[in-house]
Amino acid sequence: MKVDVTLTCDLRDMAAASSKAESAGYQGIWTFEGSHDPFLPLLLAAEHTRTVTLGTSIAVAFARNPMLLATMGWDLQAYSGGRFIMGLGTQIKPHITRRYSMPWSRPAARIADMIDAVRAIWDSWLTGGRLDHRGEFYQHTLMTPLFMPDPTVVAESGTPPIWLAGIGEQMTRTAGAVADGFLSHPLATGDFLREVTVPTLGTGAASRDRETVVDIHHSAMVIVGASADDRAAAREAIRKQISFYASTPAYWPILELHDRAAIGPQLRELSKQGKWIEMADLVDDGLVDTIAVTVTDPASGATELARRFGGVVDRLGFNTPYQADDAILAALAAAIR
Repeated sequence: MKVDVTLTCDLRDMAAASSKAESAGYQGIWTFEGSHDPFLPLLLAAEHTRTVTLGTSIAVAFARNPMLLATMGWDLQAYSGGRFIMGLGTQIKPHITRRYSMPWSRPAARIADMIDAVRAIWDSWLTGGRLDHRGEFYQHTLMTPLFMPDPTVVAESGTPPIWLAGIGEQMTRTAGAVADGFLSHPLATGDFLREVTVPTLGTGAASRDRETVVDIHHSAMVIVGASADDRAAAREAIRKQISFYASTPAYWPILELHDRAAIGPQLRELSKQGKWIEMADLVDDGLVDTIAVTVTDPASGATELARRFGGVVDRLGFNTPYQADDAILAALAAAIR
């Protein structure tokens, strides 16, 4: 199980942060699309690292089109020497239609067509053959020599793998069918991944006669701190984060698996009223401990994370919705490795 880190710093700090992460022993660096573009930081990370995997977790797919994704993925793969993973997510309809002013419909079918289109574009560039993707949502039928990149720059590494984020049955099945990897949600537990996610990925793989189930990356919620007070504060931050995530219906299957189905609709109603404190009150200690791992020391924390996620997760990261101690996380990562 490889151990990765997510970096959210400004571009001016990315070079130093990525170099520090590699020196600390992390095996992958991920960015995500929040208040900054997820692709630009990885160009700096590629320049200032040598061995770590670099990926987006996630880039909002429907904010872009297949040609743009193909171009960015190709260039980052070439510049990083084959270390790039294109991690995509669909986001939800209000953000796609109102924040990005882009079309939205049948997200699982649309993302499958988008991934097929990106690969068709890459194949055209690699082989020099005719571009002729005619999907339900995307059509790419024009590619002239002026706009075709040099295929030799990715000849050794190949085109980048495409990973897909999801949690619900339909998107997870789609990931198994068309993606090279699966980006799990921090709310997911080891039991949910084993009992629900992996079988669903397998069903998706079988639908396209794929022989192997895709790799899984999971950012586990961890409670760390140098003192008991620090860990108590981290625990409350985790509790709030769980209440926020669990107010979304797409994540309710996790609550159902752990006998907490009743709180989902309650959390959703409170979220509409902006009652964030009351939402956290609905998340009991048992649920916090089911989802998050409290780390009192790196060795025992690593043992518990391995117990929960070993054998099912290929790449593990840490989700800390609070200011976590970097040295503790690095020691935890070392203990896991």
